[in-house]
Amino acid sequence: MAPAVLYYGDIVQLFFVAASLVLVAISANAFRRRQEGRYLFLMFAFVFLCAVATDTAFLELYTGVNPAIIQLAILYVNPSLEILMVVCFLLAVVWSRVIGKRTVVVALAVVLLVGVTAAASYESGAAGDYALSLPTSLPTGCARPSGGFLIVATSMGYNDSIGHGAPTTSWPVLDVPTGANVTIAVCNLYSFAVGFQITHYLDDRLISVPPGNTTVVSFVANKVGVFFIYCSVFNPIHIFLQSGKVIVS
Repeated sequence: MAPAVLYYGDIVQLFFVAASLVLVAISANAFRRRQEGRYLFLMFAFVFLCAVATDTAFLELYTGVNPAIIQLAILYVNPSLEILMVVCFLLAVVWSRVIGKRTVVVALAVVLLVGVTAAASYESGAAGDYALSLPTSLPTGCARPSGGFLIVATSMGYNDSIGHGAPTTSWPVLDVPTGANVTIAVCNLYSFAVGFQITHYLDDRLISVPPGNTTVVSFVANKVGVFFIYCSVFNPIHIFLQSGKVIVS
């Protein structure tokens, strides 16, 4: 597993990790000094926030992560941590001095129960398979153009690029002859917007494809060479959308 190239969104994610670590330290110090339940739950809330930020940063900055791990993190781990974070924040807000230690134990048990329930949900498959959590119908225009190419964005990347080893392995790879009129339909079945750019040919403007939409792009392959397909919009699988190629020969 090797570090990937940093993008602007990745730097922002690292900032979130650093900021959450500072908040954990501040809240832990406040609890140490005052020994009140509100500060305890505030500390837990920031710990969960830090865990989510760190997990997201890990997925963004490292290549070669197993698709099953990505599925587990995005669909189950991160949402569960976010739920726990919100519960702890709420407990910290409503806390008062009249609440005793017994209530602290009960509240901690509730937080633990949420985590155990989320984990059990994943193990039993009750929440469904992430790779199968796609729309039942394709967006309008989601079809391969005549003589062109179809690229489908899902939780597994562009045309299952994660399964093909992206970003260390190039995928998808489009071979076109010099002088050809190239048409590409980009269909987004993912729950986040994705960007679609090609160096030299489609890098003069931001191309963003919202969830459940299809964008058709075209250009004339007037230059011989290898040109990279990449995502210009930050999302949870951003780093896995950077390794496509257009080979013009």
